[in-house]
Amino acid sequence: MPDFKAEISVRLSELQLTPTCEAEIVEELSQHLEQEYERALNGGASEEEARKKVLEELNMADLLRRELKNVEHRVSQDPITSGTRSKVNIFSDIGQDVRYALRMLAKNPAFTAIAVVALALGIGANTAIFSVVNAVLLRPLPFKHPEQLVMLWENAAHLGFPKDTPSPANFLDWQKQGQSFT
Repeated sequence: MPDFKAEISVRLSELQLTPTCEAEIVEELSQHLEQEYERALNGGASEEEARKKVLEELNMADLLRRELKNVEHRVSQDPITSGTRSKVNIFSDIGQDVRYALRMLAKNPAFTAIAVVALALGIGANTAIFSVVNAVLLRPLPFKHPEQLVMLWENAAHLGFPKDTPSPANFLDWQKQGQSFT
């Protein structure tokens, strides 16, 4: 595979770009030209034909110069420092991030489906567990004075049960006779 970086560097030298900017452009363009070269080879072109076809794109020097100058002027010259707390364009940044996320999700529908199913299962399981914990542990008792609750046992030793729960009939009798049950 031919190396296009030297050819790109020669054509960009007259634009007088900053070294870091020029290096980024050379890297990006060389990757693009290598992909186009591979496409041409896969399309049935010989190596020389593919190389010529790819270099024809690069021969549009006037177009390349114009577009790169436009990009150079549009980009702000003040670099964004990592870790700064500047909130000048926070809403436009959030909007841009959301649009980018939606584009990436639309580009990979299988991943999107798996992510949505995983989130739905996680949220559903979390909701179910919280509902149980809330009902059992967090919700207050339905009694006004829980400290007044007592457990009643009936002595049924003659039946072989030293402690037995009272029958409903006995409980109702006790409730009628005593004033302490409500």
